[in-house]
Amino acid sequence: MSVVVISNQKGGVGKSTLAVLFAQWLAAKHAAAVCVVDLDSQCNCSKSLARFGGVQEAAALFATDALAVAAPAPGSITLLKGSKRLADVELARADMIVPAFRQQLAALSGTYDFVVIDTPPALGLRMSAALIAADVVMCPIELEEYSIDGVTDMLKTVFGVQKRYNPRLRLAGVVANRFNPHSLRQKAALRDLMGSYGEFVLPAKISTRSAIPEALAAGVPVWQLTKTSAREASEEVFEVFRLLMQRMHSEAAQAVEEIVT
Repeated sequence: MSVVVISNQKGGVGKSTLAVLFAQWLAAKHAAAVCVVDLDSQCNCSKSLARFGGVQEAAALFATDALAVAAPAPGSITLLKGSKRLADVELARADMIVPAFRQQLAALSGTYDFVVIDTPPALGLRMSAALIAADVVMCPIELEEYSIDGVTDMLKTVFGVQKRYNPRLRLAGVVANRFNPHSLRQKAALRDLMGSYGEFVLPAKISTRSAIPEALAAGVPVWQLTKTSAREASEEVFEVFRLLMQRMHSEAAQAVEEIVT
């Protein structure tokens, strides 16, 4: 379960935030060598992780020429940065670029402990290619009406790709993000979400706290900030990722069992 996609067909739900935090957590807390692939042409991931980027662009993964990457060190992050060139991918032929991307990701997953992919907020060739090449997908969601409406579409996409193109793809969980504990509307929305999709929703959430955007802007993990909100945010982030990893290991065991039987 080394290729992890952070995806949702609704924008503004914190995909890039979750991708950055997860990569930082894997590198810092698990000494993992992590490659972050920014497929979103808004390049938010690339801005927060700019100090880990070089000349390599994520757009190069859709070409047939093998991408040259140096052997990573434990506890390191390598960024394949986003760019405006990614928009051109949507105009390309799927039968050409999807196999190329899948082959490139297979090579990256053999080099790094984890490959974390941030996708654009729309179903297109980039999101489809990422899901087809992935082992596991996480879906952040903001507890607002339109975001919750989009969960059904995202689940249909994930399980559709699993059935038709990538039988090893697993859903690690739907993550309630930017939760406001003082909002009665969001509390009700969380109850409704659990009622409809309880088996997919993580029993943990990430609240809205000022420390997270501050850390992203500074390009450092939120747990390196000293303010109280950073400590509280870190505790929530750690619990979400602990549960995600737990589910990933469980799904990996299930996938092996399916292959054996």
